[in-house]
Amino acid sequence: MKTLYISDLDGTLLNKSAELSERSAEIISHLCQKGMLFTIATARSLSSIEILDRLDIQLPCVQLNGVLMYDFGTKAYTGCTPIETKAAQKVTDILRAHDRMSFVYKSDSEYGIHVEFEKLKNEVERNFFEARKDKDYKSFSQTDKIQIGDSDKVIYFTMVDEYDKLLPIHQEISCVAGARSTLYSDNYSRYYFLEVFSSKATKARGMLKIKELLGAERVVAFGDNLNDIEMLKAADVGIAVGDAVEDVKVIADTVIGNSYEDGVAEYLLSEYRSIK
Repeated sequence: MKTLYISDLDGTLLNKSAELSERSAEIISHLCQKGMLFTIATARSLSSIEILDRLDIQLPCVQLNGVLMYDFGTKAYTGCTPIETKAAQKVTDILRAHDRMSFVYKSDSEYGIHVEFEKLKNEVERNFFEARKDKDYKSFSQTDKIQIGDSDKVIYFTMVDEYDKLLPIHQEISCVAGARSTLYSDNYSRYYFLEVFSSKATKARGMLKIKELLGAERVVAFGDNLNDIEMLKAADVGIAVGDAVEDVKVIADTVIGNSYEDGVAEYLLSEYRSIK
């Protein structure tokens, strides 16, 4: 049976240092070379997934929680789902009312990303900026007041803060037609991410699109956090790593080893051996 395997990155495929271990890289690269259909679905964009350079992935992948589709084989973007302008403007109004205009992602016709921000609220946002400001595929600029014009293609909003500060914003944005908001814990700090994107963009939809494109009969998905739940439910087999949040483990079909113990890679290796 032709099977697609698709994994989240942070907290799932990557270890607690946000790194791909030598063991996982060795196993997955070998399996891809043997013909296993493996790819990723992540909240990251291309500028921050260079950690996968050691893998031999040649398939499309899902970025920014389903907003962008990128093909590793052709090294080209194949799809983008922006937020409708009116929805983006309403989200901006909500964020400004809460003094939370952190990162606003805009895209051009070639899917290049420019990120605007008014101010950074904490050390995690500052670290986020410092780690990405000089990377390819994404540029940053600070401005006194972010404007969303009719011609702007807004694709993403993201911010990091304490749960209690982000929850009311998340609740307000959930009422905006055309926008989707996800609130989940950061794997590497005590803070939470709040991310906003088009209601038409999800990891699950991106995963199913790749499944159809490849003609796969079955898809196995791996995840660890709240933004993975829909994808795991939509997969034929939804798998949580051992250190996933409890809500993910509850809905998963199977729970495997921890992310920091190469849980995904070891599972893939066992799958490969079982079908040889």
